[in-house]
Amino acid sequence: MKGRVMKMCGLTMMCLLLTMTVAGQTVQLAAEPNIPRLLEARLPLYPAVAEAAHITGKVVVEVTVAGGKVANTTVKSGNHYLAFPTVETLKTWRFDATVNRTFTVTYTYEIAGEPTDDPTNPKVEILPSLDVKVTARPVKPTCSDCGAPPMKLLPHSAGANHESDHVDPQKPQ
Repeated sequence: MKGRVMKMCGLTMMCLLLTMTVAGQTVQLAAEPNIPRLLEARLPLYPAVAEAAHITGKVVVEVTVAGGKVANTTVKSGNHYLAFPTVETLKTWRFDATVNRTFTVTYTYEIAGEPTDDPTNPKVEILPSLDVKVTARPVKPTCSDCGAPPMKLLPHSAGANHESDHVDPQKPQ
């Protein structure tokens, strides 16, 4: 009886390890058991235009490695403001010279946390699966004319008030 229970527990654990559910996504761990070891890569950044526009999302790229270097990339899905910088970063990846294979990488771009006055460096996580997560903190919005924080919108007057009813310190009253 005890041996049967142990065997059942072992089978259950093996099933859990083969298929894991993470935040509503099913990840097949057995699908790519031989993920190549990444030796060198440029640090990915959050694309400036995408960050300013609060564009988030995933970019899925098929990567072909030949002789340890990325030989080809094919974007399978993702926003084009995020896809181009992702591919440019992937081109810097280096593996052992014996690596010759194709695999899929997912870059996840998020904006989260407390807003800051100035842009900060994003948090970058590279998982053992070679999936990458880039998280930037939001930046507090400012007036595009003078840099002052925005206030409530009022009708534009013919005077010194502009954009959000604050006075531009650089314009005479």
